Amino acid sequence: MREAAFALLFLAAAGCGAGGARSRHGQPAPAASPVVVDEMRLEEELHRLDLLEGDIYAQSPSNAPGNPRDRCADGDREVLSRMQAFKLLMGNPRKQSADGKYYGLLQSGRPEELLPAIYLRRYYFEGLLECVRGLTGAGPRNAREEHHVSILTQSNFDAETSRGLVLVDFMTHWCGPCKMMAPELEKLARHHRGEIRVGRVTADRHRELIERFDITTFPMLVLLKDGEEVARIRKYHTYPELLAWVRGAMSGQSSPSSADLPRGDQASAGDVR
Repeated sequence: MREAAFALLFLAAAGCGAGGARSRHGQPAPAASPVVVDEMRLEEELHRLDLLEGDIYAQSPSNAPGNPRDRCADGDREVLSRMQAFKLLMGNPRKQSADGKYYGLLQSGRPEELLPAIYLRRYYFEGLLECVRGLTGAGPRNAREEHHVSILTQSNFDAETSRGLVLVDFMTHWCGPCKMMAPELEKLARHHRGEIRVGRVTADRHRELIERFDITTFPMLVLLKDGEEVARIRKYHTYPELLAWVRGAMSGQSSPSSADLPRGDQASAGDVR
């Protein structure tokens, strides 16, 4: 319980302040309403959380010998205490029940309700990644630089995608492949800045955009040029595959096989709780 109490103190410290560090990508205009600003802050924190979880997947894939991720989640005292703090906040003693409440809250919870859970979940994932990297011999994690993927919401989507080439990642937070692909999309956005922009839309909170683009499975990537759809691709893909697909689509040589690599869809849009 001492570790859990410490984690709650960490939460209080992390949750204070006007908004902490923010990316300049996809920010609302200075005159944006407080509601829009709070939603953008929430989406920024969710993206950072997804990048962290993506790092965990990369360090400990499901077919890894002994699965270090499971070993840390089930047997490391520090990791267990951090998960306990998250479960206490969710009011559920079992991880599955706590996760269910968290994902339910993602659907319609207000930023002030969600941010404490996000901070504690990040605290848990940071401990889990540290343990996994220790087991796999990866060493300490490098400090992550500012992210380059734009946060897209209902309020800024048209303004952010109306000019140039934009790859939009339609994702959801209960989709494992979506989180695995987050670091790959960051590489694309970082290495090809000025050539293509990468943005993300969370289905959990922006159903209007999901319905507008008729998204039925996740992850789904839609390539827009000056606001008009050029092509779309489904399933998880690596950075080199994504780059080859974008360039192929723009040259008119997009191959159907590239959209159907055997990686597996996570679920249908109708499954969003």
